[in-house]
Amino acid sequence: KISAKIVLVEANPSIPPPYQWSMLHHPELWDFFNSFHSPEEVPIRGCSLAYEVQLLRRYGYDLVAFGGHDAVFTHESVRSAFQPYDVPMDEFDCYNEAFIAANGIPIERTRRWFFQHSDIQVILPEIWEF
Repeated sequence: KISAKIVLVEANPSIPPPYQWSMLHHPELWDFFNSFHSPEEVPIRGCSLAYEVQLLRRYGYDLVAFGGHDAVFTHESVRSAFQPYDVPMDEFDCYNEAFIAANGIPIERTRRWFFQHSDIQVILPEIWEF
C-alpha cells in the first residue's frame, strides 16, 4: 500500500468556505469543456476548498496551506513535522488570508458569499446557477 505524505491540489477559489462544491464526472463533461474557446471561458470548474478539506480529512490528511488556487495537505502521520504551527489549519482563516482570483464568477459575488452570508441554503442555489 502506498500512502502519500503530502498532497497538492488545485481548488476553485471562487467558492469560499463553508460551501462544499465539486464538479463531478458526467459522460458529457468533455464535450462541455470543448465547447469553449479557452479555459477562462468555462463558468465554473474544479471543486471548493471546503469540499477538499472534508474529502481528504476522511483519509487522514490535514490542511496545512492555501494560496490562490492551490491547497496543501499532509498526512496526519507527519503532523509533528509542522510544530509549532497549529495543524490542521482552519480553512476559513486560510481562505481569508489568501489572495483570491475569481474563476469564472465575479469576485464581488465571491466576497458576498464569504463575508455577508451565513445561511448555506440561501447561497447554494446561486452557486449552482454557474
